[in-house]
Amino acid sequence: MHRKMLPMALLDACEDNCVEGRTRLQKLVFLMEQELNEVLTASLDSSDYNFIPYDYGPFSKELYDDLDSLEEDGLIEVEEEPMADGKVKYIYRLTERGQRWVQDQLADSNSETAYSLAEALAAEYNDMLLSDLIDEVYAEYPEYAENSVW
Repeated sequence: MHRKMLPMALLDACEDNCVEGRTRLQKLVFLMEQELNEVLTASLDSSDYNFIPYDYGPFSKELYDDLDSLEEDGLIEVEEEPMADGKVKYIYRLTERGQRWVQDQLADSNSETAYSLAEALAAEYNDMLLSDLIDEVYAEYPEYAENSVW
């Protein structure tokens, strides 16, 4: 299974095929990768996302790179929504082509496992307040809070 299945499965599993916010998407993919590594006997592959402790917990530059690649390939759309404080919220949405890509990947049993986890994580965390999600991640993985500005 390719690591791009993680954000793609999450987007597909979320209501409206959408995740609002970069930080939320980072945390959801992080949780998914952690749980997959516990469930699967073999690691995802040698190209797992390299999460490091950062301002709001686990952060992976490789995930941003993959999201850019997925957008360039027409598998996801990224909308920028200006916020009142002058910052921008990024909204990630799966395209129809992206939905077909996810369905094609489900032939692999590891991808099926990833998708099942994505559904559970989306149901539990996608509508949660971001601050509560970050607190949950810090409680479960305190080593990722060490560089936090939170």
